[in-house]
Amino acid sequence: MRPAVSIALILVALTVLADSAQGEPTEPTLTQKFEKFQNKLQAFAESIADKTKAAFQELHHSEFSEKTRNWFSEQFQTLKEKFNEKFSRD
Repeated sequence: MRPAVSIALILVALTVLADSAQGEPTEPTLTQKFEKFQNKLQAFAESIADKTKAAFQELHHSEFSEKTRNWFSEQFQTLKEKFNEKFSRD
């Protein structure tokens, strides 16, 4: 009877060990870690690029930038007219 109990205990122990080994997630390989890091880095870069692009578009279309561009255009046109008056040879 003792060998039967011993064999049964060994079989139960082996079954428990086999189930626990299958249930544990395996540690990702170095390649998988680098791929995951690359994906995270790429997502971060795309996020930063989108935010930067949106900020520049908002700045370009803001009231302040439009007024500034118009002011510079007017000043350049005025300066151009003064040069034409001063240096024209009629």
